[in-house]
Amino acid sequence: MNALILMTRVPIPGKTKTRLMEILTGEECAKLHTQFLLDLFRVCSMLSPGIDIYLTYTPKENLSYMKDIIPRYMNIFPQSGNDLGNKMDNAINKILCKGYEKVILIGTDIPEIQPSNIEKAFCVLEDKDVCLGPTEDGGYYLIGMKEKHPEIFSNNIRWGKKSVIEGTIDIANRNNKTVGFTYKCCDIDTKKDLTKFMFKIKDKNIRWDIFPKNTYKFVNEILFYKFNETKTNTNR
Repeated sequence: MNALILMTRVPIPGKTKTRLMEILTGEECAKLHTQFLLDLFRVCSMLSPGIDIYLTYTPKENLSYMKDIIPRYMNIFPQSGNDLGNKMDNAINKILCKGYEKVILIGTDIPEIQPSNIEKAFCVLEDKDVCLGPTEDGGYYLIGMKEKHPEIFSNNIRWGKKSVIEGTIDIANRNNKTVGFTYKCCDIDTKKDLTKFMFKIKDKNIRWDIFPKNTYKFVNEILFYKFNETKTNTNR
C-alpha cells in the first residue's frame, strides 16, 4: 500500500495566503484556500484504491473551520514541528511508520494538479530514493520517499525561497540519494501566480482530466466583481 499526505493550513481569514492580501481581503483569501482544498479533494477521489489519503493541518485547535468539507475517507492529524521542513519530515515519518511502501506529501495551493502528477510520482519512486514535484518559482509542491531521510529537510534550506529545490537536490546528492521528478506545477502565493493560473485555465490547448472548477469559479467571480467595483469608483 502507498500513502498520500495533503499538508495544509486551516483556511482562517487573515491567517492563510496572506501574500495575496494586496488584492484580496483576508476573508477572500480564506475562501480561495477552501476552493483549493475542494478541487484537490476531487483529484484525490480519482486516485487508485491502493492509495490511502491523509490530511495534516495547522493550527491544530482550529480544525472546525474546515472539518465539514473533509471527505470521510481521509485520515486527519495535526502538524508538529518548528518549521516547514520539520513539519514535513514529521508527517512523512509518521505515515512511513505505519508500514507503507511509498509516501508522498503535497501542498494544497496547487489547483492545477492532476491525478497523473501524483501517479507519476509513485512510479518515479520505483527507481529513485526521492521524488520531487517542481514549482515554477524554484520550490516544490510534492516530495515522496520510501524511507526516512531527515537530512533532506535540513535547517539550511531557506523555505519559501527560490533556491529550495536546488538546495534539496544538493543535499540528496551529497547523501548519495537518487532524485527523480514528476510534472511541474504552479503554486499560488502571489497576484502574479493567480494571474498566470487564470491565463492557463483559459488556454484551450490544455486538456484537463479534472478541471479545477471551484477555484476557477471563485477567482473569476472575485476578479469580475473587483474590476467592476474599480470601474464604478473611477467613474464617480
